[in-house]
Amino acid sequence: MTDLSKSEIRVRNIRGLIRKASTVSLGTRMAEDGSAYTSLVLMATDPLGRPLLLLSDMAVHGQNIAKDPAISLLVAEDPKGRDPLTLSRVSLQGTAEVIDDARLLERYVRRFPSARMYSKFKDFRLYRVNVTRGHLVAGFGDIHWVDAPEFILGPEALDDADVENGVMDHMNSDHANAVQELVSSVSEIGGEWEICGLDEEGMDFRSGWNYERLLFEKPALSAEEMRIQMIHLLKKIRN
Repeated sequence: MTDLSKSEIRVRNIRGLIRKASTVSLGTRMAEDGSAYTSLVLMATDPLGRPLLLLSDMAVHGQNIAKDPAISLLVAEDPKGRDPLTLSRVSLQGTAEVIDDARLLERYVRRFPSARMYSKFKDFRLYRVNVTRGHLVAGFGDIHWVDAPEFILGPEALDDADVENGVMDHMNSDHANAVQELVSSVSEIGGEWEICGLDEEGMDFRSGWNYERLLFEKPALSAEEMRIQMIHLLKKIRN
């Protein structure tokens, strides 16, 4: 495998932060006077890596976005007992757009099953964040503005709910032991894990409120390519 350039490392870092995140800080402007407001929300992603938020119209942030869709998201690495200021984080800038997309809502609730109940409430809406750029802090002096097209996958990327759901359902139902083996390569946390998201770059896993991500060694643009990548990863884990 060839060495990654500094820009490629930054892109991989940002993508990893976004895909692994469960909770993020959401910055909006107060509807009545434009003053700053920050809240804690759950975040998933669409297959291209764009953030997905499920928000209530009655919440302060929902009212703010209805007035001004410009938002910021702070996505930080889980410190796990370490100094959080030495770890990577990225501030994303963009606009929140309401979307009526059943497949993306299902992708969100696969990651956060507790959201399934209130996702049906009339005051809850699914938002996709159209990111414009990110401000990455990856360590002391390692600070960069990165435009979204560098870390959000393009329209040519795999975005097929039938492929994603078919592979996930097959692996979780028929190859549960293999799923546990795959996640063991990136996590020491026990429990019953399941795949909760797939995209061309890798797999997202969930066990309760624990989340992990495992990258493929190269992009997988079909169900068959995903199968080949998973078999290859399992062989490496077992050897």
